[in-house]
Amino acid sequence: MGVLAEVYEKLNTCGRCGFCHGACKTYKKDGAEYMVSRGRVQLIKALADGKVDADHDYEDAINSCLLCGECAIACPSGVRAHELVLVARRDLKLRKGIKPFAKSLVLSSLTKPGRLSFGFGFFAGFGKKMLNGLASGMQFYRGIDVLTMPASKVAFAKQVPEVITVPNPKRKVAFYVGCFMNHSLVETAHSVVKVLTKNDCEVIVPREQPCCGLPQYVYGDFESAKAQAKKVIDNFGKYDTIITACASCASQLKKEMIELFHDEPAYLPKVQEFAAKCYEFSEFVAKELEISDKLKNETPVIVTYHDPCHMVRYNTITEQPRKLLKSVPRLNYVEMFEANRCCGAAGLVQAFYHELSSAITADKAQNIINTGADVVATSCPACMLKINSGLKLKGSKTQIKHVADVLAAALD
Repeated sequence: MGVLAEVYEKLNTCGRCGFCHGACKTYKKDGAEYMVSRGRVQLIKALADGKVDADHDYEDAINSCLLCGECAIACPSGVRAHELVLVARRDLKLRKGIKPFAKSLVLSSLTKPGRLSFGFGFFAGFGKKMLNGLASGMQFYRGIDVLTMPASKVAFAKQVPEVITVPNPKRKVAFYVGCFMNHSLVETAHSVVKVLTKNDCEVIVPREQPCCGLPQYVYGDFESAKAQAKKVIDNFGKYDTIITACASCASQLKKEMIELFHDEPAYLPKVQEFAAKCYEFSEFVAKELEISDKLKNETPVIVTYHDPCHMVRYNTITEQPRKLLKSVPRLNYVEMFEANRCCGAAGLVQAFYHELSSAITADKAQNIINTGADVVATSCPACMLKINSGLKLKGSKTQIKHVADVLAAALD
């Protein structure tokens, strides 16, 4: 039974009532029982009991889960099915390794800074030119607008000084950029620095920016995830305040990393001490900075907000970004329908289950369009990429921006 034995009793707590059917996005799009939390839990239990094999269909059921956590909110029995799926993915990794090879390649590349820099640099140069020369029908690959996807030849952490000073700093913060923001959304990273420095924060941007380990963790490669976590702690642990503007990275640094090391009691206190010093960007700005008096805006704009899953359910950070957006003058905030529901990005799910993912994104894009918003703000680079693609596929001109981008524009 392996690692499934550790959660076997939790598998038995599912009452099979079906409340999760109304919450599960994958079930709503696919309709198959194995694509809902109840079905996935029963499949995992059947594998633990030796009644089914870990075949291709089983892998699809486990790996297509968005890990959004919405089912846990709906479950009257308190079953946290997404956490059981994580254990099932760990079990699959121990049985078979990471499959397919393309997924294994992506996950391993994230742990190798040189390979990551080369990949984004190549795409930013020759790759973009090659795409521009192809037919317009090639713009969207697996539901992602690859033609306009940002990519930088030089990582953000190498574009700025390692210490960005300000006169009479009131605070000193370290900026954990995150892989995607460091190599793709570099303008958003600059926005983060601008907001912090305009509010008297000295910002430290260490050259070494290791992957936080979340991608490896969610696919069961705990060994690689731990190695990455230790690199992050080694590089950032000496600072008193660590900020990241990536919702997924924030969740890993503040929460998942603690769970990852629960079996290493000697090292766990160090992880807990580190996690206590970590903040998501809007969480820190709303709590620690007096920013509203500095914000200016002459052009009326309608803005709505999308809650990333790692913000709203994993870390319950939901009011802070809204508070910051509403503090911008002449910004008309409109709440969208199902603002806190998953956009379909879900890490690598959008790449390997792109039809399912894109169908979920289409619903989110329509909800955004229905608000009449000029801008949809959010706090997750993966959500930004996926929502932008969904909006463009619908022909919408609504812009997707990070909360930091909205605030930075109002600080000019």
